[in-house]
Amino acid sequence: MASCTPPLQEALNDSISSGLFADTKIILYSRRDSASGTIIKPKTLYANGHVLRSVPYFGNQKLAESEPKDFSEPIDEDEQAKNYGDCSDSDLEDDEDAVDVGRAVPPYAESNESSGKGAVIKIHDIALITFQAFLMYLYTGHIEFAPYGSKENRRSRSKEIVSLSEDSIPRPSPKSIYRLADKYDVPPLKRLALDSIRNGLERCDIVEEVFNKYSSSHEEVRTMYATHLASVLTRAEEKSAQELWVKVDEKIDRYISGNLDHAMDATTLLWKLSKGNVNCPPVTLAAASSVSSIASPLS
Repeated sequence: MASCTPPLQEALNDSISSGLFADTKIILYSRRDSASGTIIKPKTLYANGHVLRSVPYFGNQKLAESEPKDFSEPIDEDEQAKNYGDCSDSDLEDDEDAVDVGRAVPPYAESNESSGKGAVIKIHDIALITFQAFLMYLYTGHIEFAPYGSKENRRSRSKEIVSLSEDSIPRPSPKSIYRLADKYDVPPLKRLALDSIRNGLERCDIVEEVFNKYSSSHEEVRTMYATHLASVLTRAEEKSAQELWVKVDEKIDRYISGNLDHAMDATTLLWKLSKGNVNCPPVTLAAASSVSSIASPLS
């Protein structure tokens, strides 16, 4: 069993005399509408503010800005998230998940019936499951990720994969946790997530990962993906390498035609890493080189 972190020990000690532990209500979004792509279904989690303030982002900003409110005030269950960012986030449930009885869906409150009063914060750009796993990490110092791979989303995860136990402690996507840790500046958690992503490189669709929007937003992850792809292309047998280069060509063509606007940095980096690769088709190098010539130099 994981031990308590120092912030949690302090919070538990305070709660012995105060009688209060969960003094912060957090509203997050849980589902992606398959038709419109909008992020919907706000639900609530409850946390200890002392533990949250161990993360400077919350101590200096979110909690400091929040006025105490009555926890019994209902949430607007029809509200949509604003500026979610990564709408492909696999920690969001899809509409199909709601009727998939084979999946484990943690028992989050559909409405807020908790009593008490405290800080109320709304988070528009992190999935409910991701944040719950983050809270458990703050409490225990431990996190376990769902198996990683481009073709694995929440709908394909079994009950055993999604949760650690019958109590439904979630296993989040390492990419979702990396994005959270990057935003909230939690380096130890960020390293754990990056290591988990690295351990799944052989199982993912590496070309897709190099050129997707997620990689365009995270330089460290993009560099890792591109370096791995360049290595695979170097050691792959000729037929396998040619198949991968066909996929790369398609991505570069889409970028040049204006249908993959976020892929400039990935294309430039891959060109730099592949210039000496004898398996690289001349047309690919020429296309990538033309992109590189107009791109800002990468450090």
